[in-house]
Amino acid sequence: MTNRPILPVLGLGFLLAVSAWGQHHFMGAQDYDDGPGGGDNNTPAGCAGVQAKITISANGLTFSPESVTIDPGQPVCWTWSGTSTTHTVKADDGTFTSGPPADRGTFQRTFSTPGTHGFHCQVHGNPTGGMRGAVVVRGSNNGGGGGKGNLAPSPGSYTVEEGVGALTVTVERTGGSDGAATVKYETANGTAKVNKDFTRRNGTLSWGAGDQDPKTFQVPIKNDKAKESDETFTIKLSKATGAGLGAGSATVTIRDNDGGGSGCGASVAAPAQLQARGQSENEIRLTWAGETAAAGEIRVERRQPGGSFREIASVPAGVASFTDSGLAGGATFQYRLRAVGADGVSAFSEIAAGATDGAAAACDDANALCLDNGRFEATVEWRPLAGSADGGARRMVLPEAPNSGLFSTSRSPDQQLLINMLDGCNVNGHHWLYFASLADVELTVKVRDTQTGRTWAYFNPAGSVPAPVRDVEAFSCN
Repeated sequence: MTNRPILPVLGLGFLLAVSAWGQHHFMGAQDYDDGPGGGDNNTPAGCAGVQAKITISANGLTFSPESVTIDPGQPVCWTWSGTSTTHTVKADDGTFTSGPPADRGTFQRTFSTPGTHGFHCQVHGNPTGGMRGAVVVRGSNNGGGGGKGNLAPSPGSYTVEEGVGALTVTVERTGGSDGAATVKYETANGTAKVNKDFTRRNGTLSWGAGDQDPKTFQVPIKNDKAKESDETFTIKLSKATGAGLGAGSATVTIRDNDGGGSGCGASVAAPAQLQARGQSENEIRLTWAGETAAAGEIRVERRQPGGSFREIASVPAGVASFTDSGLAGGATFQYRLRAVGADGVSAFSEIAAGATDGAAAACDDANALCLDNGRFEATVEWRPLAGSADGGARRMVLPEAPNSGLFSTSRSPDQQLLINMLDGCNVNGHHWLYFASLADVELTVKVRDTQTGRTWAYFNPAGSVPAPVRDVEAFSCN
């Protein structure tokens, strides 16, 4: 935990807090609703037992999570208590409201109509900005009138810091999922320019019949040293097949991290150096660094490969670790973080992968690379770039180097990934793992200790070539 000077900066902190209040609170006369309306009767205290639950933290100015996806007829419940300021929940179209602002409250509504239902806090937001969120109701998939649905980016705008590394863009299919669907995406210049501020990306996203899970892709954000104002570029969707095209674009704002940027949230940076390590057959421990003084809490999101991220926890800033428990054994999970403070919400951190312990069993030399006389089993799972052929990961044993092996992510004989295991037991009591790659595809590398089942995992997003990895604490010698 980083020690921060407190007393010398109280005056400055007060001025920053006043400034943040002015940025986040909409000035002028505001008419609030007289009482709750449009909600369910007998709402459970604290939303106990409700699966789709949205909270407001004690010092937060955001809904957590900001968006939930539910089935028709499923309730959504909002709850907050002991907050430092008052809040409300109001539908963008006015169909429901939690009533006048309060520093604590619980409100629930059951949604039956497929589509996206926006909501906001009247004190700190409105339907187009500030503190707001959305409830996405899936269409009926019983083959009777569910419809093909619409494809659109969600949310319709993103704000990231220049040093975020990569922006994850989400496209959702709402209002139905009859039949397969595809949509093309591409980046377009604005005041932010390709190759200078971000890396150009284009491709195709696909949904199967009955599939209404959000799809994602990543846009690398470049980090320069110039002090500059906020810059924007656009994500464009086009040529939708099998479904309608909703909002055809999303705006991305890049905020400078060299002292020249401005605006709410500029001082809240995403956590860095995120790592995920398996601890047992049902636990993975996360650690990170790089928190800014403006952060009040860190929110943790998790997904399984190919799935969607969901928020699973919130921890106080400065803790810098979290243990995710109750997980399935022998499974891989991906994590990302974002910081929340009085000035807003940071961009997401990089994605880290971790795996729970698998079986303590012999190396499967028919489907994996066996290293160090079978002590370690290495596999690579990858997702090809749009339009490329999926030939599966090829592997090559090096007879003259039994602790090393090569992989390729295509039908080409050219090898693109190297994994090397070294015995460091006499140095620090661990087996060391080295990994290097020339591939810029989305991939997950896993190495399992066949004697203990402990599994090391690494994730690389599409569009970026990973830096070489040297992990001298990968596996204990005990």
